[in-house]
Amino acid sequence: MGNMRRACPSWSLFVLLWLAVGAAWCGGSVLEPRASAAPPPISFSPDENWDGIDGAWNSFTISVGTPAQYVRVFPSTADQQIWTVQPLGCYQSLDPKCEQDRGWFFDYNTSTTWQSNGLWDLWIETNLGYYGDADYGYDTVGLGGAGQGGPSLQNQTVAALAVDDFYLGVFGLNPKPTNFTNFSDPSPSYMETLRTQNLIPSKSFGYSAGAKYRGFTGTLASLTLGGYDAARFEPNNLSIVLGPDNERDIVVGIRSINVTGKGIANTNMLSAPMDAYIDSTIPQIWLPLDACRQFEDTFGLVYDDTTQLYLVNDSLHSQLIDQNPNITFTLGVGPSGGDTIDILLPYASFDLTALPPYQGLANQSRYFPLRRAANETQYTLGRTFLQEAYLIVDWESANFSVSQCVWPNQMGQNIVAIEPPPDGQDASNYQTVHASSSSLGAGAIAGIVIGAIAVIAVSLVLLLYYRRKRRQTQPIHEEKATSPTSEKQDSDRVFPKAELPAVEPVLRNGKDKSQRSDEANPFDDPNLLRPNSSVAPSTPGSPGSPSTGFFNSYLNLSGPGSPAEPAEADNKEREIYEMPGDAPTRQEMDAPSVGEKQAMLMRERIYNGVDPLPSPTSGNGRDSMSNRESNTFRSSTLAPSLVQSSDIVSPIHPAERGSLSPVQLEDRGPISPLQPEFSGFRFSFEGQPSEPSDLSSPSGTQDSRSR
Repeated sequence: MGNMRRACPSWSLFVLLWLAVGAAWCGGSVLEPRASAAPPPISFSPDENWDGIDGAWNSFTISVGTPAQYVRVFPSTADQQIWTVQPLGCYQSLDPKCEQDRGWFFDYNTSTTWQSNGLWDLWIETNLGYYGDADYGYDTVGLGGAGQGGPSLQNQTVAALAVDDFYLGVFGLNPKPTNFTNFSDPSPSYMETLRTQNLIPSKSFGYSAGAKYRGFTGTLASLTLGGYDAARFEPNNLSIVLGPDNERDIVVGIRSINVTGKGIANTNMLSAPMDAYIDSTIPQIWLPLDACRQFEDTFGLVYDDTTQLYLVNDSLHSQLIDQNPNITFTLGVGPSGGDTIDILLPYASFDLTALPPYQGLANQSRYFPLRRAANETQYTLGRTFLQEAYLIVDWESANFSVSQCVWPNQMGQNIVAIEPPPDGQDASNYQTVHASSSSLGAGAIAGIVIGAIAVIAVSLVLLLYYRRKRRQTQPIHEEKATSPTSEKQDSDRVFPKAELPAVEPVLRNGKDKSQRSDEANPFDDPNLLRPNSSVAPSTPGSPGSPSTGFFNSYLNLSGPGSPAEPAEADNKEREIYEMPGDAPTRQEMDAPSVGEKQAMLMRERIYNGVDPLPSPTSGNGRDSMSNRESNTFRSSTLAPSLVQSSDIVSPIHPAERGSLSPVQLEDRGPISPLQPEFSGFRFSFEGQPSEPSDLSSPSGTQDSRSR
């Protein structure tokens, strides 16, 4: 078994090394986890309604709350939330069609799943002069109308507004989260939740706003989540990277805006290339002032300062219909260089009708959807542009493309999924939009981590094996037997169990223990344990010589010249006998306590056999105050004690009773020099069997006991 045990570490080491090599190989080959089937894109079908007070735009239906309340919204490339119109949006309107014109209401008070989050600013489009706030909260939001079977997500950020700047609600296509208080606890967007729940293959979309002027009933909008509809546009090679500002990220370069038509020379409306933001939230196109002036001169437009719109009367409208101009936007990456594409818009896409109360209009009026921009932050291409342009945005790859829409006779669908980046990076996380593409993927990182763990494990096993083998092969160093009381001790030495050294049997009178088995043990003699006059000092307190007495007798037992060497702990050669204790016998409960002086006198009596204290009536001249007080006791109170003399036991003679006689304090003197006037009694004990003594006599016979 011992050999098998020693062989086990070698086999374990071999197995661990094999695992380490395999893990390192796996890390180098980048094993990828088994991917589940990617979900298909969601083709979000629009309604057949054309809504809006700033033009006719194809809307989409969503359900909000529990039970579901259906509202119509416009897709927004700038927003990440769900906006709806609440009943307060029509409280000042006298139009009975107000609720229908605003896409129906969402009354959050009737929703059982509504979680209010307070009143907040709408935030977006403030650079264009759009303002307002809304009641925010969380609720359930589904795609499509009743029976369409679209996905439904809970706890989505919903705003219920009542302002006129945004006449209908919006459906946010941006995946960035909403931060109400701080950036540590954001609320995910609808697009982000679709991707997280694996309902779409990627955070991307393809969108075209639709065109009411195309066909007999108009061409409906197209919205695909997680992909695009390849049947709705002409493909091109232009791919544009999203801008660094997440408030204006879909930025395209406009190289030129050329106008052609009947009686109109080819004219560029721009004096210089510019960048513009593509935003489907707003309807118009915002261009620099000089470009707007060029449009005025070319088309005969008139700017209305009150409404800040280019209103079109009937005569101008007939003229523009007759000219039927085409407006071509040449787009590229930045102001110059690279590939370009052309997006052509007919005049019909600019022929819009505005309804009150838009921009303070009192009546319905045609207008040309061109707005004067005050600065470059307002350069925007709105829904007017997206009637003829198909926009594809891949948030995870941080790029987008713009293509010319096509209008086949029979509109079909060709839905194509947009796959996420192969390296697993997500550029929609705005903290890593510009991350380097050379970073390791998830599989490579997992392989490296596994290999590192295996290397660490093998190193630990090798270390433990080496230390164990070293312990087994290391010789055991014998330590010399030394006294445990030796002063020289090495700090790194392991001492064996301390043991007294064995010696030869101690000889006494030249004989060992076997030779004197019949010899009497000197400690068996009880006289040796008693003090006697021959070994005790002659008088109390005399310095007894250490060469005499009991201890000297004990030391001389071994005979002259015999060494008194120490014996082992188990040796019975010199047995130790305990001396009798000198503590006085415990007194009765009512007896006075024994003082130190009385205890000393007891020891004199026990060990010397004499009574060092003479009788108080003896005439030996030692009747001093100290001697008398050493054999007297005070009562517990200043009044005479009620204790009878026969009840008091002498602490010096515990087995005998002495006669107690009262002594007047004036005869004996004060107890303390600080208390000259003290009335009371003292009691003295007469030793028995001493002769009675006369208290009044200054001298008396000496105690019969010898001292």
